[in-house]
Amino acid sequence: MFRTGAQLFLLTLLAGLALFWEAQQEPLASWDQDFSDFLARHSRHPSPTAPLTLVEIDDASLADHPWPWSPLDFSLFFQAVLPFQPEVVATDEVLDWTRQALPAEQQGKLPQYEKILRDSILRTPKALLGAVLGYPEDPTVIPPLQEVPLVKRVLGEVREVPEFTAIEQQPPEEFRLSPTIGFVNLPSARPRYHSVPLVLRYRGQVIPSFVLQALMLWKKLTPDEISVTLGSHVQLGADLRVPIDAAGRMRVDFGTPRTAFGFDSLLLAAEQIEAGQKPNVPVQQMARGIVLLSRSEKNARTLPLAAMRKGSPGELFAAAIATIQNQSFIRRVPWWGAVLGLLAVAAVAYRVPRMTRLQAIGVGLGVLVLHIVISLAVFNRSLHWMPLVPVVGAVLFMVLYRVVTPDSAGKPKRPVIL
Repeated sequence: MFRTGAQLFLLTLLAGLALFWEAQQEPLASWDQDFSDFLARHSRHPSPTAPLTLVEIDDASLADHPWPWSPLDFSLFFQAVLPFQPEVVATDEVLDWTRQALPAEQQGKLPQYEKILRDSILRTPKALLGAVLGYPEDPTVIPPLQEVPLVKRVLGEVREVPEFTAIEQQPPEEFRLSPTIGFVNLPSARPRYHSVPLVLRYRGQVIPSFVLQALMLWKKLTPDEISVTLGSHVQLGADLRVPIDAAGRMRVDFGTPRTAFGFDSLLLAAEQIEAGQKPNVPVQQMARGIVLLSRSEKNARTLPLAAMRKGSPGELFAAAIATIQNQSFIRRVPWWGAVLGLLAVAAVAYRVPRMTRLQAIGVGLGVLVLHIVISLAVFNRSLHWMPLVPVVGAVLFMVLYRVVTPDSAGKPKRPVIL
């Protein structure tokens, strides 16, 4: 028969290992993901500013350029950005206009404005425009198959990757001749968004998402030069491996530094540069990088982000692109790291039978605080997060075991089997 301390050591370790296994599935997996989001929000890991500039269509911009924008408004963006020589100019907005939604004075000039925008896009070396996948209005009618870039080198089971059967919205054909199309679909309503899809499915075929397409243009890669291993990684060329889950999603590091300013600030900076003055925003960050135009006004902030605030899809895309550029990938610690943490809790449990009930509760709280502090230190150093659910479960088991057992004087009594 084990002594009480040895028995509690073993039982605490087994309880923690059982929870470690269960925490890899829902609903416990979401609790651990929330803890990793907590670590990401409160960490201060050093990282350079990513070559990504988010030009925000904010509330101040809409005061002078009301929504919905016409082709002329978008052409102002392309014309202002091109002198700074970015590698990729992108917008997640779908350049498709409903004539009736435009002001009356713009409806008659729409063909002229569209020609100005087409010319601006043609002068852009690498342009990326948003599009949306969806489903046909009549499910019994199969829409015609449209040409999209396909990822041919795919390993793993694709059934968890979201599938669509139609292109619901995209720019007109005359705008798709030169630029690349990227699909901006996100998962349906979630309690908190902390990841983005890198691959989607269209008619059973795996295709790159908007974020992955932006990185492919930035690194000068074609779909044939990337490979996808679902549940493991996306290989971009020979030097960049992006971790993904079984559904093709990547965790986003919202703490990655990146540049962001409003659309009006961009127009003003372009005028200042032309006049030989110092620009009001760091436009030099756009050179050889990715410039993304996206809405960020109050009405567009509909996503509950893991950064504990509401944000727009463009802000999520910008954070995801910056994460890949800086390679600041958030990962779970290897299994042996989690087991070491549980062994440490079990070692504390060995001494718990000799403590009073209040001492055991205090020690349990101290172990949890110490685990959080160590987790923050590990995350700051390597962006690896330690699971919380197994440790909390092991500590609760340890404390409850001591609470329901009688006090011992001197040598421990025979253990009470629960």
